[in-house]
Amino acid sequence: MRNKILFFSFVLCLASCSKRESKTEDNPILPRVPKETEAVFEKAFPGVLTGPAYADSIIRYINRVYHVSTDKILMGASTCVDDIIYTKNFRLHKEIKGPFHLGGLAGLPFTGISGLEAFAHHIPDDGVMLLIITPHIGYSQSSGWGFVLRHEQHEASTCCGALMGTLRKLEDGKLNPVITEDDYQGGKISEMALLHQNEIKTADHPIIELTKITSLEAEKQIREHILEVDLKHVKYIMITTGIMINTDYTYTDYLWMQHFMVYDVSKKAFIEELKK
Repeated sequence: MRNKILFFSFVLCLASCSKRESKTEDNPILPRVPKETEAVFEKAFPGVLTGPAYADSIIRYINRVYHVSTDKILMGASTCVDDIIYTKNFRLHKEIKGPFHLGGLAGLPFTGISGLEAFAHHIPDDGVMLLIITPHIGYSQSSGWGFVLRHEQHEASTCCGALMGTLRKLEDGKLNPVITEDDYQGGKISEMALLHQNEIKTADHPIIELTKITSLEAEKQIREHILEVDLKHVKYIMITTGIMINTDYTYTDYLWMQHFMVYDVSKKAFIEELKK
């Protein structure tokens, strides 16, 4: 219980740290979704923030609490390869280096240890490896969870397409977890879904449950491998795990965090770890 209270205090700190959502000429901030839609988001993901508010607040938290300047941060992103993510996100704070892309379909870190090693070599001396682990889910004003209206389309399409496709096959009893060279990533996602099929099928919103499971699986994989990487020149590893909510193209996206941890490389220990 104490850990949960600390986590929500941390989230409130993040929200208060972000006093405004900045706007620049080539990084315009899109409007928020309608209030009734934000209420839907809050019910499914308590403490959710707009993407720009989250970005502002986490950077200020790192600056203020850990006294690390922004130009010492290199961001790595374990997010899906979906183009909507990079069309609407990761462009606001140009002073931060990155992102180094670690994720494949559904946001699982398919680059593996080799990807983490390559990423680690790019971090500034005495800098921060900031890992953003955020598989994504869409919310369309017309179709609800698991869909999003994309630019220049007239009907909402699936989002995350890989997870929605996996869910449909799971519900139809046609999910094949065979791992092949031709569809390695799809096979691994299917394997993961089958391991958790009871939780997914009995959930009020199966696609939300599958997305949360994917987020925790991505974190598990990264945490298992990150300390195998040479990080002697790095000061901190900071990992935020959560979910990105993609909205219709006319609105801003949202981010929800369920776990935050900080590893002090010199002490070889996690010095801050909070989760819901």
